[in-house]
Amino acid sequence: MIIGKLYQIKKYYWLVYPSKETAGHAADVRRAAAVGSVAVAVPEAAYWSKLLKCNVTYIPENNIFCFLEKDEKFIKVLSSNGEIGWMIYRKNENWTKGCFEEVKE
Repeated sequence: MIIGKLYQIKKYYWLVYPSKETAGHAADVRRAAAVGSVAVAVPEAAYWSKLLKCNVTYIPENNIFCFLEKDEKFIKVLSSNGEIGWMIYRKNENWTKGCFEEVKE
C-alpha cells in the first residue's frame, strides 16, 4: 500500500482503534483485526471499547479509506466518514491477501 492513496475494503469488517497503543493491546490479547460480518463487528467493537476504555469502531466492506501511516503490525487510516485510527494489519499473512484494493482516480 502507498501512503496517501485511497483504498477500498474488499473483504471483512476492519476494527479501527483510536491509537496504535490500543490496537497493540488488542493484538497482544488476541487477533482482533477484522471480522466477517456486521453482526460480529458491532459486538466486537463494543467489547474492545469497553475493555480498552476507548471508542473502537469498524470500517465495513466496500468502504473507502485513506492510508496515512504504517509500521510492522498496524496501519493508520482516515475513514470515509472522517474518523482517524489504527487497524491491525499484517501484510504477509495469507488471510489479509486481497482485502484492500487501490481506488483508481
